[in-house]
Amino acid sequence: MSEKRARFQTILDGQAVDRIPTGFWYHFFKDELDEATSQADLIAENVTGHQKFISDFKPDFFKLMSDGYFHYPNASKWRTASDAELLAVTSIGHDHIWITEQVALVKAQHAQFSEDIFSFYNIFAPATYLKIALGGDDQLVNFVNTHSEQAIAHIFDIVSHDIATLVAKVIKQGSADGIYYSTQNIQSTSDQTIFNQFIKPSDVAVLKAAKAAGGTNILHICGYEGASNRLTDFANYPADIINWATAVEGVPLSQGREIFPNQVLLGGFGNTTKDVLYRGTTDDIAVATQEIINAFGDDTRFLIGADCTVPRDIDLKHLEAARKAAVRQPITV
Repeated sequence: MSEKRARFQTILDGQAVDRIPTGFWYHFFKDELDEATSQADLIAENVTGHQKFISDFKPDFFKLMSDGYFHYPNASKWRTASDAELLAVTSIGHDHIWITEQVALVKAQHAQFSEDIFSFYNIFAPATYLKIALGGDDQLVNFVNTHSEQAIAHIFDIVSHDIATLVAKVIKQGSADGIYYSTQNIQSTSDQTIFNQFIKPSDVAVLKAAKAAGGTNILHICGYEGASNRLTDFANYPADIINWATAVEGVPLSQGREIFPNQVLLGGFGNTTKDVLYRGTTDDIAVATQEIINAFGDDTRFLIGADCTVPRDIDLKHLEAARKAAVRQPITV
């Protein structure tokens, strides 16, 4: 076992380490929603991006990007479907190209690693795949409200089943250590009915499938484009590591311990061009890293990272400054 893998595992085991594992990532496609190119081109561009970033930055752990596979098959056809048509929807199957291509992608990504580090494949919640297919939060709410409870429950069951199949395969066959599971509350309404009735059960089903496959789960409570979430809604999710948008939610990493008492916490840095990780000096970033560490006191169950993906044009020296500063004693600059 490599030093980086051993250090990460020590954190998972709740033990102290000399340096806090640090990981950052960004999208390698100019447009991560692009699916216009061929399978070979998608994999080549994705793998090349991972290879260069890992070689240049040498992260302690890493999220494997699923760019190019954000669209769950056929879901866009459901926009105008009747209840009967929705109830007739079946699983895409374990050998569907959307699944087999992603397993191949993870294998290719993992083959580029120069070090033995923990890696987590990016997976969206069933609700997120539906939002992408239907056009957004409002459209998902309308979709739910204009169909029977039975039909919507069936759709969530089908999608979560297929995502569960995917995560089991990327872990067992693709060599990913687990999944980076991205979910969030519905942003266009404060009513929690849809979340409690459909989103949470489908989230839990996928996370349990990843654990059953031997995976380690990172739960990413997504604050993309300022999306705000009720963090307490996710307190009992079956995840090993929790990551949320500290800047958006106004909940620093160490304060999240009150909400998530039993999990490893990941993050601490804002991920936008307005935040210190992007616009600060390397000295600023070193100080900010120590502030994150010192806020935990004797608590050892945390990892240094960002609220979400960082900008593509970020100076890698900024990421390296955080990694070098992630030691468990004060520094002077």
